[in-house]
Order: sequence, then structure tokens, then C-alpha cells
Amino acid sequence: MKKPFLFLLFVLICKSVFAQKKPEKNIFTSTVRFHYGVVLPHHKSISYLVNDQISAIELNLGYIPSYEKNWAKLYKQPEIGIGLYHGSLGNDKVFGNVTAIFPYINFPIKRGNKWEVNTQFGIGLGFTKKHFDPVNNYANIAIGTKFNAFFKLLAQGSYSVSPKWRINGGIGFNHISNGAISAPNKGLNLLTSNFGVNYYWNEKSRKSFTPVSREEKLPNEFLLVWGNGIKQASEKDHHKYYTSSLSGNYSLGINPKQKLGFGIDLFYNKAANRGKWDFEPETSFKNRFSQAIFISHDLVIDKFSIIANIGVYTYYKTEPEKPVYTRLGIRYRFNEHLITSLSLKAHMGKADYIEWGIGYRIKRNKSEK
Repeated sequence: MKKPFLFLLFVLICKSVFAQKKPEKNIFTSTVRFHYGVVLPHHKSISYLVNDQISAIELNLGYIPSYEKNWAKLYKQPEIGIGLYHGSLGNDKVFGNVTAIFPYINFPIKRGNKWEVNTQFGIGLGFTKKHFDPVNNYANIAIGTKFNAFFKLLAQGSYSVSPKWRINGGIGFNHISNGAISAPNKGLNLLTSNFGVNYYWNEKSRKSFTPVSREEKLPNEFLLVWGNGIKQASEKDHHKYYTSSLSGNYSLGINPKQKLGFGIDLFYNKAANRGKWDFEPETSFKNRFSQAIFISHDLVIDKFSIIANIGVYTYYKTEPEKPVYTRLGIRYRFNEHLITSLSLKAHMGKADYIEWGIGYRIKRNKSEK
């Protein structure tokens, strides 16, 4: 179910990115970026396997929306598009290469007449041919599947050398993981320095930033989201176990772009204690549940939201891997009430599972207070 959901989410993002009412007022751009860096070993076994630096090439195709759009004005005309990344992983024999495709958004931080500082966030799908195999590639304990989630964060500066050409450079961080859908899954963290060029297909320049009134705030809302996932407990146990969550979240609009909130999670984990007792006895039904409370932050971009939660378990029968968990992902609003989401739940940097969900939204307008 993971692949069809990712494809559906990818189609929705592409539709949102390239749907334009007035294409003549948008700015289209392409970027070629070269990466050179290292694998950040977060485990001794990963450090032992890494024997080389990493290098990669990246292509971005995007557009800068018209300033007339309210959300574009709010975010100072960010660049939105599709990226393609191909590079090494620090050990060609064991890890091979990764090829990833991902939607991205570049948030401008500071801009002058010819220069700009921005940050890029992307999440997509990565393909690795040399994944774990118990016979042919048993040393690869980092990646257990061909297809994996690909997370990208980049900070960069750029300088305009002509109306259509810019040079850029920065620092990037990438993470590759299958979200514990299949074991082993220690994942890989990549840190790179990068440089590149980008080309503007039309010469229309961005307008100067207009401060947005901080008195304007997003409406408060209540969300009820049902999340679903699959995970493998260990390399020895080849079964896939169902995981689920039911989340209730109330969030307050603190400005035109952000929400802060709190909520409660109810988790069901069929993999609880599996892989630790030689597969028997199976954890009883009631001992697969746990409950937690969390705080939330949403960065709202039109119909999309980038979500980040941190929570603590408050009730459980089977002790969780860690007392604190995090959730990072994206959410899309189909209409006034219906939403869908894709996120990664983790314990202190270690992926627990990828969850995809559907939910119901109740908006509370400021006038209703």
C-alpha cells in the first residue's frame, strides 16, 4: 500500500505545483547542483562499512508563483518544483547508489538586489539497487528495501550574474530510510557541501517583500486522524506487522503561517515485543496498545502543511522503545473537512514506521469565539 499512496501524494503535489491561472506571471527556473560530502555514521556498524566520500548530482525544475497569490506573497514567493537526485552512498560495493525523486519548496530567508539566502525542504521516494540480501548482500544493515523514503534539507546562498543566470552554494542534509517497513533499517544520513547554477526561463523579477500583518492569524481547528503503517520487527522475523494510530489534535493559529497545538495519540502495534522472544509467545491484544500526549507545530502553505510533533508515552502495557517519540510529515487538505497525511514516526532519530492516514477537520473561525 505504500507505493500507491506515495504515487497519489506525488500526483497531488504535481497538480498543486503546476496548476496556474495566469502562467504568464509565473517565473520558471531550472537548477543543476553538484554535491560532495560524507556519510554521518550514527552507529558503529555503519562507520565500519563507510569507506569513501559521497558525490551526487541534482536537478531541480520549478516555478516561482505570481505575487498576486496570497500564499505566495505570504512566503515571499518561494520556489516550488520537482527534484531528481543521484549519488553514491559511501560504499559502492555494499550500499551502491541512490536515485530519488522528490517534490520540494525553497523558502526565501533574506534577499538583496542580486543575492538571496534560502532553505529547501523536500520529501520523496528513493531507489537503491544494492539493498540487504541474506545471501548476496548481508553486510548492508542500513537499507533493507529497493524503495525508501528520501528526506532533504538544504541551506544555500545564491548570486545573480545576469538577469537569467545565478550561481549558488550551500550545505545539505539527506536521510534515506524505509521507515522500518523492512529490516534491517538503520538508514543513512548524508551531509554535503554543494554548488550549482540555476537558469530563469523568463526574466520577470520577484517583487520586494511586503510585510504581512501579524494580526492576521490562521483559524483554530480540531483534527481527528486515523494513521496506518506496516513494520518488520527484526531481520530474523520476516513477517510484516500492522501498526495504527488514532490522533486527536487541537491547534491554535498564532500567525498567518503557523499553528501550535496539543493532542492525544492512541497507538496499536502488533509488532510489540516481536523479534525479542524467538517469536513466541505472541503479545496479547490488549498489550499492543499505548497512549501518549504530544505538542504539534504546523507550517501551512496553501492546502499543504508541514507537520512536526513531539510526544511522550503516558500509558502502556508493553514498554515502548523510548519514552519520547517524534512525528514529521506533510498533510494535504482536499476540502473544508477531508485531509490526508504522510509522516514518519521515530524514537530519538530511529524510525519506528511510516504512517499514511486520512482525517476529518473542524475549523473554528475567529468570529465564533
